[in-house]
Amino acid sequence: MKNDFRGGLIGVLKNRFVLTGIFGLVWVSFVSEIDLIYLIKSQQELNELKTQVNHYDLKISETGEQLRALSSEPALLERFAREQYFMKRDNEDLFRIVASVADQPVK
Repeated sequence: MKNDFRGGLIGVLKNRFVLTGIFGLVWVSFVSEIDLIYLIKSQQELNELKTQVNHYDLKISETGEQLRALSSEPALLERFAREQYFMKRDNEDLFRIVASVADQPVK
């Protein structure tokens, strides 16, 4: 029974079409410029880029909502300008406290 299987396998492997097909699969999978490893890495990179696109789409929608809110409420716009850009009125003094590197806890 085993000899029949080996004999059949050897007979199939002697077929030039089967050998050409196996050679072609090995070539495409491992040797060519666009091989299996390249395709897997490209798919992983594509998935990472899609994740980044989703992240930036979310950020764009949040920023659009913030822009609509700032455009409609002057008090909110003033608060945003004071917090983000340290703007002040003419009769005010602004003190900005910055933590130094020495004050940071060591990890």
